[in-house]
Amino acid sequence: MSRFTHFLRDADDHLFAYPKVFLGLILAITIFFAMQIPGVRMYSDFADLLPQEHPYIQLHNSIRDTFGGANVVIVSVEVDEGDIFNNDTLATIHRLTQKVDNLPGINHNLVTSLTHRTTRKVWLSEMGAIVSEPYYDPSKKAVLDPEELVAMRNDVRANPRVYGLQVSPDMKAAVIKGTLNEGELDYEETFRQIQQFRAEEAREGTRIYVTGQPMLVGWIYTYKEQVFQIFAFTLLVMLGLLVVYFRRLYGVVIPLTGIAISSIWGIGILGLLGYNLDPLTMVIPFLIAARAMSHGIQLVERYYSELEVVKDSKKAARQTFDSLFRPGSLGVVSDAIGLLLISLGSVPINTKLSYYASLWAICVIVNVLIMVPMLLTVLPRQISVQTKLVSAMSTCRTGNWIIPRSVVKSKVSIKALGFLLTT
Repeated sequence: MSRFTHFLRDADDHLFAYPKVFLGLILAITIFFAMQIPGVRMYSDFADLLPQEHPYIQLHNSIRDTFGGANVVIVSVEVDEGDIFNNDTLATIHRLTQKVDNLPGINHNLVTSLTHRTTRKVWLSEMGAIVSEPYYDPSKKAVLDPEELVAMRNDVRANPRVYGLQVSPDMKAAVIKGTLNEGELDYEETFRQIQQFRAEEAREGTRIYVTGQPMLVGWIYTYKEQVFQIFAFTLLVMLGLLVVYFRRLYGVVIPLTGIAISSIWGIGILGLLGYNLDPLTMVIPFLIAARAMSHGIQLVERYYSELEVVKDSKKAARQTFDSLFRPGSLGVVSDAIGLLLISLGSVPINTKLSYYASLWAICVIVNVLIMVPMLLTVLPRQISVQTKLVSAMSTCRTGNWIIPRSVVKSKVSIKALGFLLTT
């Protein structure tokens, strides 16, 4: 016998000699990880989507505060008839510009629009001085004369920094651009405010479009509740399958206990590392939890198979552990290594995902492969299926002599339903 095999055999002996001690230790660790969960925040960091070691991204990081970054909101205002140079459309563009400038996390110096204070016409005075003023200033004059509107149109057409960039060549559309400060942005609130002022300013004859990274992430956030609903529905389906397949209480409760403890450990690890839970990667933790549940199902199924042979719950749990711990651990380790290999990429979101997901996966060895046999060792043995069936049939036969057949049928039906849910 090799040293490693001898070590595993000694470890098995200690585990099954003091199962309650090890279960208490697992419970204490679970409580510790549960205390870390309130510190986990769910948000998407734009910087995590960019390969930070690439020279282009490093250049981008050095100039983004001055020239703007990639986290941009672009609002387009388009009219169906005529052009934008009328008082109603200019007022709409101005209101939208102010609302973009009031978005959370916006860089006020990097907001551009035809009606913004930074968009100005420049000319030389008779004395040779450089003079500038905004194209549109409602604080001085909110309603422009037709001659002033024509003059504004001509001034815009003569300015190459505005014509074709902020105003379309056909004069039927204008864009409002705002850059958000990168970091921990509240994409959900930003998206909500954009959708709100877009609905407020919508009217017949004018179309408003919005695009940009905050809108993309915002749409993802809008489906967050649907994702949770899908996860909840999937758990219900799993629960139903467990009830139908095992028809025993332990076969349903123990795999669900394993997935619950595994999830607590995984999210607690996320909090310990100081990482955020990105909505873009939510499917990976769910898959890890599903894998933990599959290992729990295999252990419980093997336990019942061994129990039919040895007729002793402790021996059945020990033989289940001896037969499935090594192959199960090999599968868990291979899963963890596969997740860790994701870190070879240079995108931070993948690096963070690989670190906490691999640790989450490797913990399945403790909170499922070891914990489930320990639970089966200390829990009382369930009454066999055959015994319960005989009890139900005896109730039916006895009842026929004492009470009416209809009452017996209803009681037996209730007992049969309870049998399916608890066995």
